[in-house]
Amino acid sequence: MKSIPKHINIKEEVLLILAFCLFALNNCSADVFVDHQKLAQETGCFKCHYMPPQSQQSKIASEPVVDPRLKEGAGKWCVSCHAMDAATLHPTGITVDSGVGLPLEEGRQMSCLTCHSPHNSSIATSPWVPPVIEQKVEQGYKTYLLNAPNDQGQLCLKCHPEDNSLLSRSMHRSTAFSHRDYAGSESCKKCHGDIYQQWKLTPHARMTRRLEQIDNYEQIPVEELGFSREKVVWALGSHYVNRFVVKASGTLVVLPKIWDIRNKEWLEVYDYGWKNRYWLKQCAGCHTTGFSSEDDRFIEAGVGCESCHGPGINHIRTGSKDYIIAPKRLTEKRRQMICESCHTSGLDNTGEYHFPAGYKPGEDLTQYFSGLTPKPGQSPQNFHGDETYEDRRRQWNFLKSRFLLAKGLTCDYCQNFRNVETKNNSDYLSPAEYCLTCHTDKTDHPEQSPGNNCTVCHQPSLNASGTMSIHDHKFYFKRNQ
Repeated sequence: MKSIPKHINIKEEVLLILAFCLFALNNCSADVFVDHQKLAQETGCFKCHYMPPQSQQSKIASEPVVDPRLKEGAGKWCVSCHAMDAATLHPTGITVDSGVGLPLEEGRQMSCLTCHSPHNSSIATSPWVPPVIEQKVEQGYKTYLLNAPNDQGQLCLKCHPEDNSLLSRSMHRSTAFSHRDYAGSESCKKCHGDIYQQWKLTPHARMTRRLEQIDNYEQIPVEELGFSREKVVWALGSHYVNRFVVKASGTLVVLPKIWDIRNKEWLEVYDYGWKNRYWLKQCAGCHTTGFSSEDDRFIEAGVGCESCHGPGINHIRTGSKDYIIAPKRLTEKRRQMICESCHTSGLDNTGEYHFPAGYKPGEDLTQYFSGLTPKPGQSPQNFHGDETYEDRRRQWNFLKSRFLLAKGLTCDYCQNFRNVETKNNSDYLSPAEYCLTCHTDKTDHPEQSPGNNCTVCHQPSLNASGTMSIHDHKFYFKRNQ
């Protein structure tokens, strides 16, 4: 077994994995009260089990003897009803250390039937799962056909004992990163209203929207790109530029021209490779929340709360802090990885996606992301290309240094050109100058206001550690500027 980072609590992780598994199984097409024993009997023992040696076979036909070992692929019997989405919640087909005391395919591989058996009762007189996901019914408590009680993680700990470590998340296939565990940012508003309202103003929240959600969208001549505005599926960006996504050739592609929001005109740049600029493969993982490579779908357009806090369905159902990621509780390195997962370049481990498909906040990004490439403006002095995490960290620091840059660009896909007048021809905008690239209408300010010195009145929020809050769309500004 591979080890996981020390900061992850094993018991919490075990219960969290179990919660996700049970949540999906409880919502699968096959109900837990279906007579699985009858189904297994009708299917036949040797669909999943081997015929025992002749010497061990019972002489009484009514008492068949079955070899308890599972055939390779036996778990596919479960998937035939519960669909492949149930199989991807926990890694299957992986080799498990011997001696765990649970049924394994070929005696060595994890299967659905390792933890669940159709021969078990679906009801127990006492709880079989943790209280936060327990479902009491009239007849008793659901067992979910588990092979042993698991209300304290006993079943999970057979493979993941306290003196060992859980399987690394890198063992999960990319398809295990499903949007089913996400609730969407609207679900956060009830308890975190102030933060939600701040987040709604951020470029993150407005990164991916419908065309009609953009201010003055009627004035953008998207027809000049060769597609009617009805064909525009998504509009990207909110601060300097907009790009547009349409469905073409059976997929979503990013159109070649870039709309300058401030000057209300098309930039001269033309993306000649736009027909191969597949949005779902190259962009969607960072421009949406809860993207799943299982079916190339996502739970929410834009960069929502769960992009930084991880999937929150169980946090919302239980109210427990154990089921959500608080970046302040992570190490500095793991906190930075959340930002680096989108604000650095690379490929996932399959080479199919231009973002770390399967990564969740709090995990080790190096297990999901590779193929680091230079960003515009980087040189051999600030880009080394040696594929180390330190190299990725250098690229992240480089991009942060260009946040308030007045001229130039920081992204080769969006061509985020900036051409803003600054005092004394400075290379960088002041915080107030940055505000004014959007907030050009100051007529509603009282006469006694400090004018263009925005941060006198509009000071950034601070989080518990005293640094700028990312929930505030002014988070990058320094309080003393």
